[in-house]
Amino acid sequence: MKDILVFISDQHSPLWSAFGGGKAETPVLNEVCASGTSFSQCYTSCPLCVPARMSMLTGKLPSKNGVMTNLDTIPDIMPTFLHPFVEAGYETVLIGRMHFVGKDQRHGFTKRLAKDMTPVSWNRPVEKLKEERGVFNGTYDARGCVKVIGGGETPVVNYDETVIQTALDYLNQDHEKPQLIVVGTYAPHFPYVAPAALYEKYRKRVSLPSMFHETPDYFNAVLENRKNIVDEETALKAQAAYLALIEYTDQKIGQVREAFREFTKKRGSKPLFCYLSDHGDQVGERDIFGKCTFFEASAKIPMMFEGDGIPQGKQIEELAGIMDLGPTLCSWAGVSQVPGQDGESLIPVMNGQSSDRMIVSEMLEKTGGRSHYGLMLRRGKWKYMVYSGYEDRDILFDLEQDPKETENVIHDYPEEAKKFRDYYRAGFNASAIEREQADRAQAAKWMAAWEKQVGVDDSERWSGNTAKEYPKIG
Repeated sequence: MKDILVFISDQHSPLWSAFGGGKAETPVLNEVCASGTSFSQCYTSCPLCVPARMSMLTGKLPSKNGVMTNLDTIPDIMPTFLHPFVEAGYETVLIGRMHFVGKDQRHGFTKRLAKDMTPVSWNRPVEKLKEERGVFNGTYDARGCVKVIGGGETPVVNYDETVIQTALDYLNQDHEKPQLIVVGTYAPHFPYVAPAALYEKYRKRVSLPSMFHETPDYFNAVLENRKNIVDEETALKAQAAYLALIEYTDQKIGQVREAFREFTKKRGSKPLFCYLSDHGDQVGERDIFGKCTFFEASAKIPMMFEGDGIPQGKQIEELAGIMDLGPTLCSWAGVSQVPGQDGESLIPVMNGQSSDRMIVSEMLEKTGGRSHYGLMLRRGKWKYMVYSGYEDRDILFDLEQDPKETENVIHDYPEEAKKFRDYYRAGFNASAIEREQADRAQAAKWMAAWEKQVGVDDSERWSGNTAKEYPKIG
């Protein structure tokens, strides 16, 4: 028997973490890297929650499964990597967050044991959220995230403690079927409020983010629109809270990992433990907070595997992506693969096979009254970024020479630029994608109107927050 546990956090950038060279202490994830295989060059398929997660589940790019905004979902007849596991006799268990929208809150999971922290319906319960969140209402997005910062009680920790305890309880029970368990937490996603002791610890360790109050000359209007100018003290406090939330998350991972280890030992099953996140956080770099950019702090994600047959102490530099999760799990367990996926199994690369693939990430931005399709391409040391309407302002980074992405070298390497531009033009019809997204936005409005008429089902949304006041430590 083979058992799998996937722990997925929200908005965790490896660049701020010890295993990725950052300041946040992550002893548990350091240990996972040492006893398993980690991918240091892994990217999200979209630096936004719902598109990244639906892309991860389906193995398809957001522009192919259609989901490019947070108010959207995949059809219930579109298979996810969970469906082959169910066919093979697995119990597929979701404990916590996955950010589903609409009536189908499973998409291949046979059980759900903890609710989601964010709205699950087409209609956002605005008044309920105001009451439930108190001063934290409005701090869950990139504009409002800097309004409440500090150390103390936070809705994020309230929620994650519920999820973790539910996971521990489930792993302490006996189960007959092989298990594929996905534990989804909210941290280190803002609000930028963390447990007080951890927050105070990192207040002494932070420094101003790179390119703070400096606008790179390669910024276009889309990137300019992402800026959220704050003073130095606010930037330092936000970073301290984020680093503290990373260490807090590491602690929670440790609890679940140990419980899973005991669970599989008791059953005599072969285990596979995986950790990843959906996207990262800029935390003030280039005056941007949150995700939604293709810069490394936002687009790069952690991905690591530990367990039966997984090489120990191996850090892989070959490129990987969030869409590789499903194919890798299916390959490891020996179950059928969902056809037509853009992701691929990482098992061959773990076993020494080289790779020279193109990694793709997408984004839909709204600036100046219109939508702009954004594309990131990464191959070898090169990283290319382009937005529709600003094709003449496309960007090329040499990440070997310039890992901080300070200089656009698009004019210095015309041959490389041409390769990426040709790939973009041949494979991605920005106008068609934008038209489809406009249609899907209208469909979401119709779904909301229908939902109001028949009754909003808010039953799978977590509403147990008790943190409603300003943190004790500012």
